[in-house]
Amino acid sequence: MKRFLLLIFVFVFGANLSAQNFFGGLIAGGIMSQVGGDMRGGYNKLGVVGGVFAGLNLSEDIDVQLELKYIQKGSYSADMETWIAFDPFLIKLDYLDLPVVFGYNLNKINVNGVNLKWLKLECGVSFDVLVNYRQEIRGDVVLASDPWRQVVFNTIVGARVAVKENVEVGLRAINSMTSICNSSKYQYSNGNVTYIRRLFNRYGMFNDVLQIAVFWRI
Repeated sequence: MKRFLLLIFVFVFGANLSAQNFFGGLIAGGIMSQVGGDMRGGYNKLGVVGGVFAGLNLSEDIDVQLELKYIQKGSYSADMETWIAFDPFLIKLDYLDLPVVFGYNLNKINVNGVNLKWLKLECGVSFDVLVNYRQEIRGDVVLASDPWRQVVFNTIVGARVAVKENVEVGLRAINSMTSICNSSKYQYSNGNVTYIRRLFNRYGMFNDVLQIAVFWRI
């Protein structure tokens, strides 16, 4: 699998990696998510995330990591007092996720004499490719004609803590900047959802995700 990941980096970065510090491994964890624009709020939808990663140490402090993951996002609400006609409410969106993440290791920073080499800050972007979806209202499946976009652009910020030599645990906030459904130039509300705006000043609905995962270098 390491050879496969190495080939991915050769293709993406067009670099000669023979003299670089290349690494790769596995990702596994869980997520909590919500959908901005569904009017519910709260990271109540649980899901899993898993995949592989490959990276390069660009310097002593900075690395770049390419990932290929399966991730479950969406929204869930069972607030039947507020949403009498519409809850329980479920949006289940499964994606193939393709992040590129830059990490900055704090190995040159000391706090009260303690070196922070075990802590890494990260930021990046990713593209989600939709592989499966399901929407339910009061337990009934909502049948719509391709309501969800096939490709979504996200931003990523987070931090990772080294717990062993080859194992890190990371927490990330992953937020979609392009709408997960067909967007509009104008405000839209049907009493159940109310579109909001983010990138490109267009109205739509957006994934907000908190991810906690283990990164195991092999």
